[in-house]
Amino acid sequence: MTHGKGEAREWVRAKLRGYLAVLYTPYDEAGALDEAGLRHNVRATLALPGVGGLSVNSLHQEFWTLTEAERFRLVEVVLDEVAGAKPVVIGCTDPSAEKAVRYAQHAKAHGASLVMAWPPFYGPRSAEGVRHFYEYLDVRIDIGLIAYSTTLSELGFWLAPDQVAALLPLRNLCAVQNTTLNLAQYAAMMERVGGEIAVATSLEEYHLHGQLMFTDRAPGFLIGSSRPIFCQSAEKPHCGDFVAALERGDIAAAAGHARSIMRIAELLQSRYFARGFHHLGVFKAMAGLLGMKTGPVRPGIAPCTKQELAECSAVLRAEGLLP
Repeated sequence: MTHGKGEAREWVRAKLRGYLAVLYTPYDEAGALDEAGLRHNVRATLALPGVGGLSVNSLHQEFWTLTEAERFRLVEVVLDEVAGAKPVVIGCTDPSAEKAVRYAQHAKAHGASLVMAWPPFYGPRSAEGVRHFYEYLDVRIDIGLIAYSTTLSELGFWLAPDQVAALLPLRNLCAVQNTTLNLAQYAAMMERVGGEIAVATSLEEYHLHGQLMFTDRAPGFLIGSSRPIFCQSAEKPHCGDFVAALERGDIAAAAGHARSIMRIAELLQSRYFARGFHHLGVFKAMAGLLGMKTGPVRPGIAPCTKQELAECSAVLRAEGLLP
């Protein structure tokens, strides 16, 4: 899962396939990392239909609540459990550029395939300041770097297509995760930079649009996806079938599977995205219902209420995804 200097852009397009799915961080009764549970989640997530790798230290993993030592240890455990069998993207996001460099260097030293860095998520930001942040990372790391572009208000900074284009000279930049929840903005990103770096998304409807409208540049993978955890089962592998249909070029079948996924996701997750945020407490509780090791969310994160969990459980049962 390695590539040489300056080869990350080609490696990403050639090697990444299917979903690079999110991973949930389990805690024990004392609130510490549950390493055995984490290893279980790695195995269980990689076994899901259509999953071709992992995206670690994404928002779903509560990375901002972890101490630096916990972040290092979590990465070490995950990469040890994967043991090079699948690609792993490690989030090195932090408002401190120096910390982000340390996280990226640590990830590479322990066998990560790539790293992802959000724009700084706190303080006064501008296009110039964010560009300087990425430039600072680029000259201090030696691993493929994925940028992150979202219009969700929880981040509070949208890395627009022209701003990503300004980052193209960076040697390590190899992809951008585009989660704008706006098809026109996704298409604009693909038009502006998709010929030079991979423009990936976490959503099937956008990925399918890319395959149809940008056949010369759309990548063969989705990143930061949680739907493979919530919207399918071994008996109803909607996400796995979606990926398989695209791989064999059956767009009509892929579109049918995407509609099933979108219908389920709308009831479980998309209603929160429409309000500008991930309801991590609900998503983590659902993951626990579906066999992942979880434990509570860390203090400061909105927990899942009994009513919210009951509503999600009813949806999962109605869809035949939960006994």
